[in-house]
Amino acid sequence: MPRSYSFDHFTVAKTSTPSRGLRRRARQSESERRATERRGDKEIHYGRNHAETEEMFHVRAMNAQLEALAGLSPNAPVKPTATNRGQPIGALPVATEEPLPSRTALTDVYDEALRQFRALQSGLEDVTRATGRLLSLPMEAARLAAQRLRLVQG
Repeated sequence: MPRSYSFDHFTVAKTSTPSRGLRRRARQSESERRATERRGDKEIHYGRNHAETEEMFHVRAMNAQLEALAGLSPNAPVKPTATNRGQPIGALPVATEEPLPSRTALTDVYDEALRQFRALQSGLEDVTRATGRLLSLPMEAARLAAQRLRLVQG
């Protein structure tokens, strides 16, 4: 639907009207006045999310202190125990000898590796056969097409 008036954007003033600017400045100064009243002698309040974040920070700090006191933290100081009490500074800990794996465990691992190798080998043979068959299919299709053409002509 056509407009009943013409609008020329070149004729509209590009700056805001004085009354609008005055209202904006008055609103801004009013919000600043309220902010200074709120501050007063109290701390600045940033909102509930900030308060929850600050509270969680204090909780984490207290938990870290408790873990350090209990010796659960990796940064906690080493407490003397039966294993580290009698060793001189710089001494290496005594190595404990672990028993060698049993012969049956080694044969089981070897048998499983052999089974996996044979499965891989048969899989490769299957892939080789399938690739050869796939490559021969276009030639077989051309041969069949040539036979049909001979039958139609003959």
